[in-house]
This record gives sequence, structure tokens and C-alpha cells, in this order.
Amino acid sequence: MSTTFTRYADDEISDSTIQMPQRILATSTHQYPIDVLAGRFEKYQADPSYAHDHYPWAARFVMGIPVASWARPLVWNVGQKSRFIAAEWTGSDLGSYLTNECFSSAGVGRTLAENSEILIDGQQRLHSLEEYFLDRLAVTDLQGQPKVWSEIGNGERRRFLSTIFAQSYVSSGDEEALRKTYNLCAMGVMSRTHDQRAAR
Repeated sequence: MSTTFTRYADDEISDSTIQMPQRILATSTHQYPIDVLAGRFEKYQADPSYAHDHYPWAARFVMGIPVASWARPLVWNVGQKSRFIAAEWTGSDLGSYLTNECFSSAGVGRTLAENSEILIDGQQRLHSLEEYFLDRLAVTDLQGQPKVWSEIGNGERRRFLSTIFAQSYVSSGDEEALRKTYNLCAMGVMSRTHDQRAAR
């Protein structure tokens, strides 16, 4: 075992048949403010039937984004949700949420094919944001008082909505590849229990 780090071996004596895990689907990331998510959520709330007509197979919608039937349920408690919103207020790195940008018609009315534009990773965080926007979640202010969204002035709202929450995305119609990507998303942070995995 080596105690000194070297980027490359001086002599290529390692076993070339060894291959480390690789990404399943190519991923791109954009740096968007929370305001982009808020706009989508407003659009969803104005006409939820539009989303339900397009994604009748969705298990639920989070911030107006369809969630696949094979995704784990909503499991964060109030403390976890509040801590995430507090992290947004303080400008902490929020990581990114992952969606599938691939969409195609199911050939029936306005219905899109299953897994079109789904949220693959970030459901707990986006649901926390939704709960906060709907005044179902309070976050402590600088005076130590719990405050819901509707109690906050527009200046502070603008600051919050300008916080970057990156969106990563893949584009695939292959459900098995999407399921495997979903399973890999949380492995290094908080592994999903066996019953929450999507692989068949």
C-alpha cells in the first residue's frame, strides 16, 4: 500500500483489465437561480390539469416536475427540510437536481411517453422548496423567529430566488438506464435502502 500520492504510475505495470465504475448516461449541468424553479411551479399551480394530461403516469409532481413511479417516496422530516431551506438562505452549495430532458409523444392525445422530463434526483430537496413556498415550512430568521414564505418581504424574496440551484440533466428514453442512474445518484451521500432502489 502506498503512502504517497502520485497521479500516474511511473511504470505502466498495473492490470489494464481493471476498469472503474463509469457514468451510465451523459450529464450536462446549468447554473440556474431558484427563480427558474419558482416560475415552473407557478405555471403548474395555475393549470395543474395541463401537467396531469401530459404526464398521467407520474407518481406525483414536485415543483411541477413529474416524478417516476419507481422513485422513492417523500421521506425527509421537517428538520431536514428546514435545514435545506436554511442552506439556501445562507448561499450554501445546494448541489444539483437531475432531470431527464428526453420526451416523446405516447400517441394518445397530449400524453407524453413514460419517463419524459422526469425528476431523477433531488426530489426531497425540491419538495422542501415547494413546502416552503406554500407556507407549510418555517425557517428561523436572524432574530430566532420561525418565518414562512408569505411573511418575508420582496427584497429578501428576491435574494432567495437569485440563489443558484444547478440543474443537471440526461436525455434518454431507456428506462433501465434511467433507473440505474437514479440508483447511483445517492450512493455517496445517503444510500437508498434496498426497497427504495429502482433497479429491477
